[in-house]
Amino acid sequence: MGHTCSAALLKCMDFRLTGDTCRWLEEKGLVNDCDIISVAGAAKDLVENPEGYVFSLIKLSVELHHVTRLIIMHHLDCGAYGGSAAFESLAEEREMHRKEIQRAREIIRGNFPAVVVESYFLSPEGKRWTIETM
Repeated sequence: MGHTCSAALLKCMDFRLTGDTCRWLEEKGLVNDCDIISVAGAAKDLVENPEGYVFSLIKLSVELHHVTRLIIMHHLDCGAYGGSAAFESLAEEREMHRKEIQRAREIIRGNFPAVVVESYFLSPEGKRWTIETM
């Protein structure tokens, strides 16, 4: 019995993101068409261990479910990176996440050249999180 989906989402496990991420997936038509890889720091493990645990999950998604799109979501105040308190400014924090996502993108492209990589960044806005392209 074969089963495929079009995308995989690599996101942080942070519970604060769940509702808004699920709404976003629904808006994009990805519910029931997307593997969800949820680990602390999202791409952090992939960048630190390019052939480690997160890589193995992405590889499985590509090989087993034939995904052609990988969505990476990072967010402000991520505890895996020390939270916002670990940075001098929000600009410095965002730049670090941009660089991490770029490194992850290079690892994915190097191993799975046919997979399109998208990246998004979540920022708190009141009780919700805004999701913007990064």
